Amino acid sequence: MARQRRTAGVKVALSGFTLVELLVVISIVSMMMSILLPSLGKAREAGKRVDCFSNMRQLMFAWSFYSMDNEDRVCSPGTLWNDSQGNNHWVADGPDWPSNDVGNTEQAVADGVLWPYTEETLGLYKCKCDRSGFLRSYSISATINWSLDTIKGPSRRMVFIDASSSWKWIHNPYFPVNCCSKPPKWWSWNDPKHRQQITARHSGGCNMSFADFHCEHWRWKDPRTVKFANREISAAEASDDNPDIERLLDVLR
Repeated sequence: MARQRRTAGVKVALSGFTLVELLVVISIVSMMMSILLPSLGKAREAGKRVDCFSNMRQLMFAWSFYSMDNEDRVCSPGTLWNDSQGNNHWVADGPDWPSNDVGNTEQAVADGVLWPYTEETLGLYKCKCDRSGFLRSYSISATINWSLDTIKGPSRRMVFIDASSSWKWIHNPYFPVNCCSKPPKWWSWNDPKHRQQITARHSGGCNMSFADFHCEHWRWKDPRTVKFANREISAAEASDDNPDIERLLDVLR
């Protein structure tokens, strides 16, 4: 008797995602990204702020070491060329002559009296959040001059600060507020003598260091201050009843 052998084929069914399921997955991933991306952006900004604080602290050490080597005299907050008259500027960009090709160069930073105390590290002078073409991002308060013993209330006397300028480099000491007018007004960025400008590059605020070596991040309270820092409105539009003016004057006086 012949035997009939029957081979039963086994079929394996492979099922993929349906269109609806794919859309659900994509929407979930998109939702997770929308939640995570702002947090990642804030984390990156916090990291850059910490890096900026580190720059300021090291510049503060350089500022202090220079003073200790010079009978407690602090360096000049100015930015002109150093000379035999005792003008010991922290950087030496020189005057704003059209023919001046030293300003905003490594030579200008290296010619400053703080350069030997920074281990000749150019990166200390530049904030990672500064998108300008300047080699340095910081300025020193115009009121921090003469010697250490003239600094009263060091915890409230600002030394270094985030700065910008309408000139080809950050020119002159930092004093963007006219304390003589009543009420005080922001300096205009078009003022030929005082081109220093406030910044808002750190989450709508700026970083600054104080004579007791601590650093602070100031978020501007008035939204007009941020617009003025971003050059969206004029000095006059940003001045009236602006609490940031008195707050800034308090650490500059």
